[in-house]
Amino acid sequence: MICTTLRVERPEGSVLARGMAAQIEQAAPDDAERLDAAGSRPFDIFWMYTTGGVPAVALRRGDALFDERYTDPETGQPAKYRVSGLVEVFDDHIEALCERVIGG
Repeated sequence: MICTTLRVERPEGSVLARGMAAQIEQAAPDDAERLDAAGSRPFDIFWMYTTGGVPAVALRRGDALFDERYTDPETGQPAKYRVSGLVEVFDDHIEALCERVIGG
């Protein structure tokens, strides 16, 4: 689990938000069977939770999340995630299933 801030972009390249406080953690091992059935590798699937409340920007499937603090060890570029599941909105935070984008 890491706590970081994210830049949110839509697939067209427009920046929707910067500095969105978030927690990112690997998908739980009990999710592995469901993820395997969907053709995903569990170690490339993460849960993202906002930690600064519900952002003004509504996230949706396909949005790109760029880590503003940490880099991808394989590329040296900012770590990048793509929202791959439906975004759940709660009173004090949002949750989204994301996949790591390699070399993107």
